[in-house]
Amino acid sequence: MEATRHIVQRWPDDKRPRIVAMTAKAMQGDGEECLAGMVEDYLTNPIRFDLLTKVLMRMQPGRVT
Repeated sequence: MEATRHIVQRWPDDKRPRIVAMTAKAMQGDGEECLAGMVEDYLTNPIRFDLLTKVLMRMQPGRVT
């Protein structure tokens, strides 16, 4: 999340890269913490291919997240 804060501070919203967090924690509230940290989405371990595909499709340029 530290790296995300630096990216958010340095890049204007319209030029900032989209960020997808990956967390080993799968406890309730972890996803909300990631989203509150200015990431567009998050994934938990173990990675499920179907969820990874959905997240990547939402991150395509020109798509509204």
